Amino acid sequence: MRKKVPNAEEEFDYPVPPEYIEPSIRKEAEPWQGLDEFDALVRLEEAVGLETETVRVPMSTDMWGFTFTSREQKRCRIHLNSALQRFWQRVAFFHEVHHLLHDSRGCYFWSQTQANMNGFEYQADQFAWAVLLP
Repeated sequence: MRKKVPNAEEEFDYPVPPEYIEPSIRKEAEPWQGLDEFDALVRLEEAVGLETETVRVPMSTDMWGFTFTSREQKRCRIHLNSALQRFWQRVAFFHEVHHLLHDSRGCYFWSQTQANMNGFEYQADQFAWAVLLP
């Protein structure tokens, strides 16, 4: 179930927390719980071997964030929708962290894969909730 919440002139479709989080994802999320963005970026850099940063930019309400990776420059940047409330920016941030943990190739991955993205997105959502929910 989703509810519409007004944000300035536009509305975001905010999800409700899941009733169930898979145990394997909950276990994967444990080391990330309680980290602020800086500490999470440090941990992410160690895990993926790339220099990481976040930027907040205006986007449409149907896009919460995305990641761009440059393997040549050994860098990645997580773009977050600046119009989102801070909590929802954290949800988007940890969603993108999960993607990078499982494939740090970034945009290359999205252009090359034939995999079902629904399962991959579901796992990233579950990871974000597992990090942020008590």
